[in-house]
Amino acid sequence: MQEAYDIFKPKSISIFSTCPVGLIGDDIHAVAREMKAELGINIFGFSCEGYKGVSQSAGHHIANNAIFTHVVGLDDTVMDAKYKINLLGEYNIGGDGFIIEDLLNKCGIQLVSTFSGNSTMDQFANCHTADLNAVMCHRSINYVADMLEIKYGIPWIKVSFLGPTSTASSLRKIAAYFEDQELIDKVEEVIAEEMAPVEAKIKEVKPRCEGKTAMMFVGGSRAHHYQELFRAIGMEVLSAGYEFAHRDDYEGRHVIPDIKIDADSRNIEELEIEPDETRYNPRKTEAEMEALEAKGYAFKEYEGMIPDMVEGSLIVDDISQHETETLIEMYKPDIFCAGIKEKYAVQKHGIPMKQLHSYDTGGPYAVFKGFMNFCDEIDRMLNANIWEYLEAPWQKAPELSAKYNME
Repeated sequence: MQEAYDIFKPKSISIFSTCPVGLIGDDIHAVAREMKAELGINIFGFSCEGYKGVSQSAGHHIANNAIFTHVVGLDDTVMDAKYKINLLGEYNIGGDGFIIEDLLNKCGIQLVSTFSGNSTMDQFANCHTADLNAVMCHRSINYVADMLEIKYGIPWIKVSFLGPTSTASSLRKIAAYFEDQELIDKVEEVIAEEMAPVEAKIKEVKPRCEGKTAMMFVGGSRAHHYQELFRAIGMEVLSAGYEFAHRDDYEGRHVIPDIKIDADSRNIEELEIEPDETRYNPRKTEAEMEALEAKGYAFKEYEGMIPDMVEGSLIVDDISQHETETLIEMYKPDIFCAGIKEKYAVQKHGIPMKQLHSYDTGGPYAVFKGFMNFCDEIDRMLNANIWEYLEAPWQKAPELSAKYNME
C-alpha cells in the first residue's frame, strides 16, 4: 500500500482478500486502519475470498456493505440537475451502462452514480444526494436501495432497461415519480423517436426468427428480463433459471419475510442502519407516496420471474452440466443462453450458444439501441448456424483402440 501510494497518490485504496489470503488469515482490516491513519486517505478492506458464500450474491453483498460503510455519504455536494437518480444493479456489461446513461441524458435525467458499472469512488461518495434509486438487478443490490432509503430517505423502484417495452415503461415510471409534465412530455418524445427504428428492426428480423425457441440460464435478473427481447421477435422461451438466485427472484418480494437465515447470511455482516441525524431527507412525504401508489405506482416492489413465464415453460434453479445436456436433448432449442462454462458443451450439440453473463464480441444490448444490436446478433446466430454442420471425428468414424502400456 505504501508503494502504491508513493507511485500513484490515489484518493483511496481498497484491499480485496482472495482465497489464499483468507486461508493464511491475514488481518487486512487491521492493516487498512493502520495505513489509513498513516497516509490520511480512505483505506478499507473486503473479506470476500471465494465470494464467501453458497452463491455469488454473497460476494456482491459483502462488497456493497463495504462501499456503503466506507464511501457512501462522504461528499454532500448536490449536483446541479433537475432530475437526479442512481442506477443500482447495472454492471456496464458490453457497454450497456454507457447507452443507458446516454438515453437518460437525452430525457434530461442525470445519473449521480451507478452501482457499480462505470462509477467512481467520488460518485459513490455522492450518491446519497440523488432523488430516486432505480434498481435493475434486484438480487445483487436490493438491500443497498433499502439502506439508502432508511438512512437518507431516497425511495426506490424496480426498472429494466432490457427490451424496448421495458425501457419505455421504466422511463415513464421515472418521469411519473418526479410528477413534472415537462419531463413526462420529454420522455414521450424520446420514446417515440427511439421506437421508430426499433419497430423497423423487428419487422426485418421477425420473419426469420419467429417460432424458434430459446433456453437461458444466467445470473442476476437477466434470465427474466431477456425473455422480453426474444418474445419481441416472435421467439418462445422454453426454459429459464438462475445460477445464484434466492426465492424472491422467482416468486417476488412478498416472500422475503418468510426467508430463513441461511449459509449466505452467516457469512455476511448485516448492517444496522438508522436515519442519518443531519442528512435524512425523505424525498417525498408519506401523503405524496400514498397518492402515487393510489394511482398504481409501485415502490420497492419486484414480482419475480414466474409471473412473466409462459404457462408450461420450465424453470430450473442452479442447473448442472448433466441437466443442461439432458434438456438440450429433450427440447432441442434453437439457441441456448448462459455463460462461458456452458459454451462448448452446448455448441457440441450443434446449437448456437449466446453468452449473457458477458457478451463475447457482441453488445451492448440495453435500451432501444442495444435491442437492435441483439436482434441482429440473434438473427445471425439462428440463420447462419455453423455448429449444426460440424461433426467430431468420432461421430463420423467411431473407433476404439488400446494397447498394453508395456508394449
